[in-house]
Amino acid sequence: MWQALLNDLQQQIPKQVIAAKFHKGLANAIVEMVKHLRQENPIHQVALTGGVFQNCILLQQVTKRLETLGIKVLTHSLVPANDGGLSLGQAVITAAKLIHES
Repeated sequence: MWQALLNDLQQQIPKQVIAAKFHKGLANAIVEMVKHLRQENPIHQVALTGGVFQNCILLQQVTKRLETLGIKVLTHSLVPANDGGLSLGQAVITAAKLIHES
């Protein structure tokens, strides 16, 4: 992917085209990873969150491809995608451990 990007820059391909190709390539790579993982594990849903999936183009492309495979896509809506969500997750795990130890 990086080599293709550098080649496009050298050939002075319009930046919009390079960006579209980058998003498509990254979306395909993510979906291929899920397909690979699915070979050994029954995966019926995937959560797409974090800073990477604040990128609406990437989120839409990955969601569309996964849904085509029959995979339900979960996304953040009430919790922030970045550090706020990470902090909440850490708090939930800690609380669960404390409850389990009680």
